[in-house]
Amino acid sequence: MIVVTGANGFVGRALVRALARAGERQIRCLVRPGTPAERLAGLAAEPGVELAPCRLDDPRRLREALAGARVVHHVAAVKRGAPAVLVAGTVVASEHVFRAALEAQVGRLVLVSSFSAVGVAGLRPGAVVDEQLALEPHPERRDPYAFAKQRQELLAWQYARSGLPLVVVRPGFVFGPGQELLGSRIGVSAFGLFLHLGGSNLVPLTYVESCADALVLAGAAPRVEGEAFHVVDDDLPTSAELLRRYRREVRALRGLPVGYRLLRQLSRLNAWYSARTEGHLPPVFTPYKVDSLWKPLRYSNAKAKARLGWTPGVPMAEALDRTFAALAPPAAVPLPLGRRARGAGERGRAEVGA
Repeated sequence: MIVVTGANGFVGRALVRALARAGERQIRCLVRPGTPAERLAGLAAEPGVELAPCRLDDPRRLREALAGARVVHHVAAVKRGAPAVLVAGTVVASEHVFRAALEAQVGRLVLVSSFSAVGVAGLRPGAVVDEQLALEPHPERRDPYAFAKQRQELLAWQYARSGLPLVVVRPGFVFGPGQELLGSRIGVSAFGLFLHLGGSNLVPLTYVESCADALVLAGAAPRVEGEAFHVVDDDLPTSAELLRRYRREVRALRGLPVGYRLLRQLSRLNAWYSARTEGHLPPVFTPYKVDSLWKPLRYSNAKAKARLGWTPGVPMAEALDRTFAALAPPAAVPLPLGRRARGAGERGRAEVGA
């Protein structure tokens, strides 16, 4: 039996479909109790799926749900909200899952972590981000999401040292139809403008179907317990390329490009002024955050290819085409000529009558 937490999320749904394609016929999907049936219809339609309402803060129910599992895919996490919400939904909830998995003696737990959990601020520009890097040493200097994901993974490795058979998968920015593409690595909206901060940097994208395929392999590959894998697509686009295409196919944005060197100088000024005024102006951009998010870097997927036998199942060009097609506003459908003529006549009569 395979268990998936967060099964009704963006990555979770793709994972369940991938497991079904791989021939798994017993997939237990943990879903939030009280979720409307119509929101679960897609999951329920997959062959071999069992929907199991289960709160992740219910230890007894969790142990029952994980009992007998060959693999547990822990996908559930909170992406947005106040820091306390992120920690409660990602870190505290994960500890319940890790403890229950250890007590239930599951065969393997695959954790979906994040590139945000890895420390890159100290790298030189152009360096390669791979699995040799340590976890982020100062997640509190980045953002609440990075803090929660670093703490989540750190906790997972602690449980691994206690006997939990753990495999960690760190995707890049997971994208696909149904997901907004303009993430913080490209820029941020401020003062009615889109500040383009990514410049010509490569954006570490991971197409959702390719991410799901990697997770299936991480659950099945032999002798990979205790390993972490970076899952990022080939042929990565630059931030500038993505922004140009977004403006052309989705919507126009009033933008202002801010290069890395200038952004770093502004971040120093922001940090200095914040300290000088005792927090009167919060340090929104700090040198550490700028180096973590907008420094030009390269990204390796060599280990996932070599050890898991993974390759991106959908080429980047096709993945972007699918995503932009879903983001594009619906095209206006022209009326047949006869209907247009009648409509114009009716409008004309109304105007004359008025």
